[in-house]
Amino acid sequence: MPLQRLQLKDFRLFQEHSFAFTEGTNLILGKNGSGKTTVLESLNILLTGKSFREKDTKDCIRGDEKSYALLARGLLRDKELHLNATNNHDGRLVSSRLLDNKKVKKEDLFYLQAVLSRNLKMIDGEPDIRRDYFNELMFHVKPEAQKIYTKYQKALKQRNRSLKNKNDNSAIALWTKEVSAIGLDLSLMQYDFFKSFKKYVKIYIEDSISSKSFNFLEGLDVNFSKGWERTKKLDESLQGCLERDMALGYTSKGPHRMDFTFNINNKKASSNLSRGQLKILILLIFLSNHSLLNDLKNTEIILMVDDLGSELDNKNLTLILEEILKINNQIILTGIEGDEIHSSLKKLTNFTQINI
Repeated sequence: MPLQRLQLKDFRLFQEHSFAFTEGTNLILGKNGSGKTTVLESLNILLTGKSFREKDTKDCIRGDEKSYALLARGLLRDKELHLNATNNHDGRLVSSRLLDNKKVKKEDLFYLQAVLSRNLKMIDGEPDIRRDYFNELMFHVKPEAQKIYTKYQKALKQRNRSLKNKNDNSAIALWTKEVSAIGLDLSLMQYDFFKSFKKYVKIYIEDSISSKSFNFLEGLDVNFSKGWERTKKLDESLQGCLERDMALGYTSKGPHRMDFTFNINNKKASSNLSRGQLKILILLIFLSNHSLLNDLKNTEIILMVDDLGSELDNKNLTLILEEILKINNQIILTGIEGDEIHSSLKKLTNFTQINI
């Protein structure tokens, strides 16, 4: 069983609380503001070292308390897993991850797929939302891509500084050359991974359509934009927009501007689907990642979906729940008391209900 127990002390609104999870589906029910999302946030900190709400995890300390403590227990590949994290007002997160009492890197733990309110803007929201999601997935499957990305960001930062400070042309040219060389390697990695991502998304959604569940997604396609003109080399594009970049004070083109868009029959999905249909598409994209991760990385996954029932009518909620329950991973869902999600789950499967 992946996660079995979670304990929170002085974290957000919880003075001291523990939660027990089962291997299959877990439903956290409570009123608005009762702390459902906080439970997911604590797991995110334990497994990744980051909060999806705050830049600094010390801001999660409850009230006037001096620190918080998080603890989780479970099993990973039949070995005992112990996770601990603490933080105080000095702002330094201290984490411990032990597998059979031996230290383990966070990238060797579960892959935590958290579908949160921000992710529900992935289709029609800002490109940064798509890029963050794409990078997290790519870095897990291809750790070498993260190393190239880090090198690229350092070179990009130096070029942007030179542009902003209006340095002489030789300094800008030096960093333009560096950005171009590393950026080309990064872009090739991005496109290579995108091809795998697109393949798994399309196969998964085509299978869902064939079962007559989500016919509104017929004709789905995913298109890649590398972040600069398709007909130009990166160094040519950077030279071509140099005057504009100097006026802006930053680099306007390159793989850091990479994006991908979803279309239905050659029309933007964001313009042709309802809010509920967009949510279903996004959830199916996340579910398709389970096949990708299992095939390319052989990773154990925990799926967390916050407020699953919002924006979905009873029929579509039941249909997407059926899809979610097909995956062979631990599932943690949250819902509002009295929401349809509770009765829908009762019809479909046994589950563990956690009341807050």
